[in-house]
Amino acid sequence: MGMSKEIETYKALRRCILKHLYSFFQEHPFGLEELRSIEDVCHTDKWTLNWNLVYLDQCGYIELDKSQDCPPYVSCAVAITAKGIDLIENKSEFDKQFSS
Repeated sequence: MGMSKEIETYKALRRCILKHLYSFFQEHPFGLEELRSIEDVCHTDKWTLNWNLVYLDQCGYIELDKSQDCPPYVSCAVAITAKGIDLIENKSEFDKQFSS
């Protein structure tokens, strides 16, 4: 897989993660989503999911619970942040950063 194709794949995964967490937040505003559910919904593997979640956490779009008791996942649960919600609700910026 070429580098640009890989990057497109990762951006699509990040887009899926954020959209899923946004929907989850609407249903459960104080809830934390399990990483296993995101893996299933976004059709990815644990390794790829883990480092992309850490990237989104470092960007401030999501917040990992920082628990390390959930191998093989980097965390047990995750939630979208206000910054992540604002990004999704700004469709042009969301599409620019995470093209579909």
